[in-house]
Amino acid sequence: MEFKRSRVASDKPYEVTWLSHFQVSKSFSLVATLIAGLLNAQGSLAQSTPVNLAPISLTPLVAQAPPSPQVIPTDATPFTINPERNAFNPGYKFRIFQALPERLYFTASTEVSQRLDTNVLFTSGRAKADYAFRVLPNLTVGYNIAKNTSVFANYFVIKDTFAAHNFLNRPTTQSLAWGIQHNKQLGKKTNLQLTFQARELWQARRLHQFDFIPGATITHVVNPNNIIYASALLQMRGGGYFVAPTREIDPFYTVGYVHRRGPWTFIATDTLVTNFRHPTFKFSVPDQSNVSMIADFEVNRPLSKKFPSVLGFARAEPIWNWASNKTPGISGFDFRFYTGLRFIVSKPSYYAASLNLKKQLMKEQDNRNTQPSAPKSNSPGSSATPNSSSVPNSSSDLNASPSSAASDQAGPRITPPAPEEPVESNANSMTEPSANVPTEKQPTASGTASTASLNSIY
Repeated sequence: MEFKRSRVASDKPYEVTWLSHFQVSKSFSLVATLIAGLLNAQGSLAQSTPVNLAPISLTPLVAQAPPSPQVIPTDATPFTINPERNAFNPGYKFRIFQALPERLYFTASTEVSQRLDTNVLFTSGRAKADYAFRVLPNLTVGYNIAKNTSVFANYFVIKDTFAAHNFLNRPTTQSLAWGIQHNKQLGKKTNLQLTFQARELWQARRLHQFDFIPGATITHVVNPNNIIYASALLQMRGGGYFVAPTREIDPFYTVGYVHRRGPWTFIATDTLVTNFRHPTFKFSVPDQSNVSMIADFEVNRPLSKKFPSVLGFARAEPIWNWASNKTPGISGFDFRFYTGLRFIVSKPSYYAASLNLKKQLMKEQDNRNTQPSAPKSNSPGSSATPNSSSVPNSSSDLNASPSSAASDQAGPRITPPAPEEPVESNANSMTEPSANVPTEKQPTASGTASTASLNSIY
């Protein structure tokens, strides 16, 4: 009855207001019932199956992502011995290097290249090719603390820019290292180089790597135009400074051959890298072990005789990856072909050469001081010396018999010392064969000869 009355008398304001409040309250009840049912269903689902509530964003995952696949192990861990090319002609080189300490050495190089990359993402299937431009400056500065021992620091940057895969442009790889190096000569043509370095490596945003890298390189000079070498190093990687290995251990094994023919230089190297990561280490980035083989075949030559430090080069680089469980970034086969320019300025250390030269000169001086005097000459054909009491072309000499002339010459004349043997060149020194040798008649010439010989090595 009340409901009909309200509808009939719906023109009264209070009845309309009461009816509206009733409908709104009923609607809220229905909505609350639905929300409660959804919350209960979600709670029961959460108890049965865990739900990942992390937001869909790539930014928090950058620190967990592997570095750019374009920086291969041999890029981030240099192992080859680059042929040194002096940047200046002998005149400028002498004046500049003369002002620098003889114990100091440095090598500065900048490489600008373009390359074709057939598998830019390093995937096991559906390889994608791309074109890339790279800039690679590299600086090494060292100082000899002993004859064959030196300390050094190294810094390099790798910056790649891609034509199609623009998301690979952002990472810039940087490496800063310091270490100690010792050289040991094994015969005249073989050298052993031992190194130990500690370095920090930045490869991606929020990704910091630290490495201990001990290594050994043996080089054999077959002849001036052919050199062979082998290298082995162990890269022990961690996440904090001087805290390693906590992420991975990577041994490198390298063999190489260098051949020079005129202005052309041919270099062939092959490197085997075994990366021990997960499950040996729990914090590996990436968390998958793998094996890689990187081969390099390069030919280069100076662009001009006036500027021998500027080289043009072409390099082919096939890369094989296996035992990676088809993980993207460390799988599949990739072939790279580089062309570009390389600029090198270098100064070797002259400390060991100067020590060898001084030792050689002191040995020669001792040999002359202990050398017995030569016997007097009684030959009738001996020429007169300024110390002779007779006057050349005098009448007494012309009228004297050979026996009396010999008798006269044997008395007052002083015979000069016997000719000396030439100084043998030292294979480890940079002394020129024509270096001056001090004599007994020139007691102050030792310093002059040493200075001239030292200048000749520049």
